[in-house]
Amino acid sequence: MATSTARIDEAKGILAARLKALRAGAGLTGRALAAKTGLDHTKISKIENAVQMPNQTDIRTWCEACDAHEQVVDLIAAAQNIDAMYVEWRRLEENGLGHVQRSFQPLYERTRQFRVWQHSAVPGLLQTDDYARGHLRAVIDFRGIPDDTDAAVEARLRQREVLRDGGKRFAFVVGEQALRTPLTGPREMAGQLDRLAELTSGIANVSFGILPATVRPPLMPPENFWIYDTDRVRIDTVPGQIQHRTPSDVAAYEKAFQALSGAAVYGRQARDMLWAAAEAFRAG
Repeated sequence: MATSTARIDEAKGILAARLKALRAGAGLTGRALAAKTGLDHTKISKIENAVQMPNQTDIRTWCEACDAHEQVVDLIAAAQNIDAMYVEWRRLEENGLGHVQRSFQPLYERTRQFRVWQHSAVPGLLQTDDYARGHLRAVIDFRGIPDDTDAAVEARLRQREVLRDGGKRFAFVVGEQALRTPLTGPREMAGQLDRLAELTSGIANVSFGILPATVRPPLMPPENFWIYDTDRVRIDTVPGQIQHRTPSDVAAYEKAFQALSGAAVYGRQARDMLWAAAEAFRAG
């Protein structure tokens, strides 16, 4: 399975090659294009070597100089698709987490099938109030962004309402580490694990599995991922968020999820693991 960054680099390379081909096809050198457009020749070099992304004005100016007006719309769309694939957290969260959490709501409401893998934290849709506060608080502290914890928690808790929609299906698989990572106090952690234990008792549209630490996994993705229906995958990395829409990429993550869910435990086995972890927190 190609890495997320490799796919983005590939897309950037294709865009750069197309722009370079337009310049060459117009019989222009890099310096000639710079003189004709007013673009700095070092910027042109960086764009053609996929070191720097062109903005819409760059693309429009470039195409006009190369007498390739018909390429403008397509090339701008290609650049926008690349931008949509990866967004840095500092751009998304410059005003806090509240609006970021609210931005998920339309996607959650229109998605009919959710498949989620998280190795060391409880997925947001399954979080209790206290756990959500601890989780989001940790993000705010680590990234040093504006503190709007209350607004972020309120938005995340609202997301849970989609679980009540019987027309949607949810499949969650978490690593056993998620049961042990204390993102809030011991009593609150025990409460979160009790909540997860309820999901192992046969809720019709929700499947919850745990990948035990003692099981050799069929693969170990370095990232958490969310699959929305069959057309989008979201991956959260340390510096930013990646979204894949290419069918082959989505299919790769579907295969990964199938393998992980096949190695997970459910029902009574999962419930026993949750109860044991909850008791360990209660015991201090």
